[in-house]
Amino acid sequence: MTPPRFALMGTALALTACSSSVTPEKMGQIKPGMTPDQVQAILGRPASIEQSATEDQTIGGEVDHYPASNGDGRVVIVNHTVFHAEFVPGAKS
Repeated sequence: MTPPRFALMGTALALTACSSSVTPEKMGQIKPGMTPDQVQAILGRPASIEQSATEDQTIGGEVDHYPASNGDGRVVIVNHTVFHAEFVPGAKS
């Protein structure tokens, strides 16, 4: 059996895999209500995933980052659906 720390390392490496070439046009295809699988079909796997929650911890979700040479695609997932998606020019994950 694999020790838990090695399983976590594998998960971290999988999460840092390169995503496909993200553009503002591709980000424009991401709409609220889409599932993570639908997002990945368009953008590929996120380069990183940041867990997030409101200050009072009543709403939790994640921000999936899709870096590009000219900015950063960000997809906010809440309750397993897209809440918001944006391309931030010049930003780096």
